[in-house]
Amino acid sequence: MNIEIIVFGAFYLPGYKGGGPIRTIANMVEALGNEIQFSLVTLDRDLGDTAPYPHITPNAWQQVGKAQVFYASPANGFGKTLKIIREFQGDALHLNSFFSFRFSILPLLIARLVKPQLPVIVGPRGEFSEGALTLKSVKKKQIYLALAKAFGLYKHVIWHASTAHEALDIRRVMGKNVIVRTAIDIAAPEANITLKPRKEGAALQVIFISRISPMKNLLGAIEVFKQVQCPIDFHVYGPAEDSNYWNACQSAAASLPPHVSLQYHGPLQPDAVAHKLAEYDLFFLPTLGENFGHVIAEALSAGLPVLISDQTPWRDLEVKRLGWDIPLENPGAFARCIETCHAKPAAEYNQWRQKIRAWALQNIGNQEAIEQNRQLFMNLKASHEH
Repeated sequence: MNIEIIVFGAFYLPGYKGGGPIRTIANMVEALGNEIQFSLVTLDRDLGDTAPYPHITPNAWQQVGKAQVFYASPANGFGKTLKIIREFQGDALHLNSFFSFRFSILPLLIARLVKPQLPVIVGPRGEFSEGALTLKSVKKKQIYLALAKAFGLYKHVIWHASTAHEALDIRRVMGKNVIVRTAIDIAAPEANITLKPRKEGAALQVIFISRISPMKNLLGAIEVFKQVQCPIDFHVYGPAEDSNYWNACQSAAASLPPHVSLQYHGPLQPDAVAHKLAEYDLFFLPTLGENFGHVIAEALSAGLPVLISDQTPWRDLEVKRLGWDIPLENPGAFARCIETCHAKPAAEYNQWRQKIRAWALQNIGNQEAIEQNRQLFMNLKASHEH
């Protein structure tokens, strides 16, 4: 059964600054691209870049890995999108955002006009988390949501949740009777990495890898370190996509106590992430919300305990001895976890990391996630008839 899916998403390979959604789509294409024909429409440049990727042909289809990719230049979104959807003869439209005008709202409107029978799958990618819906431009979002519901724009769409946690968010926002299919994001743990052992009595090596934006809450992390009593080397990696927010982070960092040092290293190439993580003692991300959190999966795969908020699907971490998921309104608890890590004897710490890595290799990137994604597309006919 040959299925063809057209996927819209703002960023794709070779980009990496757009974060988790790029990895999600790339891993899905890699896992299922032999059975399902994926055609991807994306921007011709990475997040925040003014120039297109080198070595691609803009505004033309080209083979990238197992997918056909159309790298669209920023101009004339409507005309290009109309032509692409009109010419598409496949089985479904897969939108990897709810609020992106160019890569979700526009293709949906066009599909409703020119291909009303085409099944549509919408993956909000964390945009419906309570944290995401409290950020700036919330008024615009509320107006669009109200209009979309009033006009029935999302009637009969299949909602793609990355976790059971996100399925609840979708029903909370769009109504409890909508069709939701849960298909976990496919992660791919790095097989060969060397964990750098913890040194007895040394400063705790803490790493943050993410886009520097209010959603990821680097500012909250810096505020936590103001309460920490032990020596810390805190290293931050990721594109500073929101310059005002980054300025606020730098101002806050200026008043960190002398035993806490913060260094910013800029964005990391995707193939360097696992090896970089393995050099640290603790991964810290007090995020306002993640629909999956690829970087959390990568940290666990690198044998790192993770200290995160309770706004992700990675829950009950302390019970599983993988780290902690703490409510954002309790910064003191984050600080105590960091001090617990620092106080642990090095030999015990290194054993703990090996156990975390063993757990990750067994539980992350498993066949179940691949099968759920396969069924999301294979069951289209049944869902559409519903």
